[in-house]
Amino acid sequence: MTIDTLVMLIADQNGGKSNQMRTIFEEPELWHEYNGYPQSNNIKRKYYVHPEMDLYMRLSSWHERGKSYPDVKNDIVNGISSPRHRYKVFVPAQVTATANLMSGEDLFIQLFSDFSIRRGFAVWLSPDRSSRHPFAISVKMKAFMANRRYVTALSIDSLAAHPSAAPAQNSVNSRLLADMLFRL
Repeated sequence: MTIDTLVMLIADQNGGKSNQMRTIFEEPELWHEYNGYPQSNNIKRKYYVHPEMDLYMRLSSWHERGKSYPDVKNDIVNGISSPRHRYKVFVPAQVTATANLMSGEDLFIQLFSDFSIRRGFAVWLSPDRSSRHPFAISVKMKAFMANRRYVTALSIDSLAAHPSAAPAQNSVNSRLLADMLFRL
């Protein structure tokens, strides 16, 4: 199975991942789904963006739901409606591992072993809510990226206003996230 674009938003539990993710509904590709920023955490997971593009999205990380890696793979495989469509995947992950699932960074790397991914973005929310860790990629991630020009690691400002904090403003991060998913 081929994934056109994987965008994984990585942060601590309760670190603002779902708020940042919901901001992409302010963008033209998804505005019609909820008339902008959805207030509910209960959104659908599959989106038919346009005739050639599907999006699989979830707001809660598999970590928070006590899921394991086979659950992750199954969800991603079942997220596409047609193999002829460009398949985009936008999911959250926790920084640290749980009893059932590896860390967000390791999960990102593992997905490249099990899927053919054209372009991947590991996006950290920084500073984290606990103010413990400045953004930095691990030696393992640096080695993984060394021979993969199609993989990008970056950090976005977790303190930037998003619609849940300022509904009249569009998120400064939403355009970047939407560009990675729909316009690259």
